[in-house]
Amino acid sequence: MKPLKAFWVMVMVLVMASIDLQAQETGGGPWVKVNEKDGIIAYARTNAKVPFKEARCVGVINAPAENVERMMRDWDAYKRVLFMSKKAEPADVPGCIASQDTYCAYLLQGAVWPVQDRDGYGSLDFYIHKPTGEILVKITVGKNTMPLTKGVTRIPFCEMEWMIKPIDATRCQVTYQNMLVPGGAIEAVPVWFVDYVLKNVGILTFENIRKLAAEEKYRKPVKGYLTTTAWPEEMRYYAEEVKTQ
Repeated sequence: MKPLKAFWVMVMVLVMASIDLQAQETGGGPWVKVNEKDGIIAYARTNAKVPFKEARCVGVINAPAENVERMMRDWDAYKRVLFMSKKAEPADVPGCIASQDTYCAYLLQGAVWPVQDRDGYGSLDFYIHKPTGEILVKITVGKNTMPLTKGVTRIPFCEMEWMIKPIDATRCQVTYQNMLVPGGAIEAVPVWFVDYVLKNVGILTFENIRKLAAEEKYRKPVKGYLTTTAWPEEMRYYAEEVKTQ
C-alpha cells in the first residue's frame, strides 16, 4: 500500500473509532419528543445501559445561569427541584472525596403507589466550560457498601446531568438528562408509571426550578460562578443540541 493511501486509511479508522466511542458515550439515540408544555420539551430514547428509556428535558429559566448554579449547590433547593424528592443531603460515601466542586450525597426519591421509594448514595460533580460560561452538574449513583434503608429499594445505577447555558444576563437554558436502573424487580415497575415519568417528571421538575427562581433568595444578583473545575472535553457531548429522528 502506498504511504499516502495508508495514511488516509489510518485517518478513516481513527475517525470511525471516534464516532463509535461517541455513540457508546452518548447511548446512541435518536431522541424522540414525548411531551411539551410552556416551552419545556421532554424527550426520550433507548439506551443499552438501562432497561427503561433515557429521558431529557430542555427549557428556559428566567434567572441568570449563576443563580441556577447556586440553586443546584443548595441542598434544600435541590431537594425541592427534584420531583417528589424526600431527601437530598450530604453523606460520607465510600469512594467519594468531597471538595469545592464535588458533593457526596444521599438521595431519597419518592414514588407513586404501588411503586416503592428509591434511594442511593453517590456524588454531584460540578464543571464549567469557561469559553461559553456553561455549567455541567453530573450526578452519579452506584453500588456501594452503605447499609440498605428499610422499606426502600436501593438504586444500583443512576446518572443525571444538568446543563446550564447562559442566554443573557437574566435567562439561561437548562437541560436535564436522566437514566437509571431502578433496582428491585423490574417487572414490578408498571409500564404506565414509566410512561408517566418520561412524559411528565422532567416538565414538573422544570416547573419547580421556575418556582424557585422566582423566590427572593434566587432573584438577588450574584457575581460569577462558584465552580472552577474545567468541563472535561470527553464530556462535552452533553452540551450538544438534541437531534431527533
